[in-house]
Amino acid sequence: MPLIEIVESRDGIAALRRLLGEADTIAWVVVSSPNGARVVAMLHEEGCSLPPVAVIGEATAEAIGHAVDLVSHRANAASLVEVFPVGSGRVVVVQGERADETLITGLTAKGWDVSRCDVYRTLDASPSAEELDTATACDAVVLASGSAVANWVRLIGVGFEGEVVVIGPVTRAAAEAAGLVVAATAEEPSASGIVEALCSALSP
Repeated sequence: MPLIEIVESRDGIAALRRLLGEADTIAWVVVSSPNGARVVAMLHEEGCSLPPVAVIGEATAEAIGHAVDLVSHRANAASLVEVFPVGSGRVVVVQGERADETLITGLTAKGWDVSRCDVYRTLDASPSAEELDTATACDAVVLASGSAVANWVRLIGVGFEGEVVVIGPVTRAAAEAAGLVVAATAEEPSASGIVEALCSALSP
């Protein structure tokens, strides 16, 4: 049941295209998610040059369609900040409008001159009444982002009687802050990681 919709931002993509037109002045492009990676891949296919690329997590690396120079193996912003080098050049961060400031503040603290490009928006989806009835009757729900958590709570509340499973620690923090009780967290943000977390949550 989709809880969010991803919509590309024309203004954000245009701004990134202009920045990549001066790729030789950029030390790094940092991409926070597969959604942002697909935009970067599209621009690269158009002919835009890419400086060294750093990404959050393997899924983002796979989506970019270009050699990646630095990958955080935990899929959260703090882990990329941790492994990112200290420097003084220009860094362009590609992410969505709802993304928090973890990358911006963390990379700035390491000495970089950081520009943010929001290339997509995350909108709340509107499931049908039938979909909501089906969801509330399930034994478990898997929530894959903080935005999905927010819309789930808006639509259904915190009284879900099944098990709540989340894709990672950032989503867990959002779920718990919203009042949900989390039964299990995937150790890695992948299909197999989610299945293992579900099995853990639903085991007698």
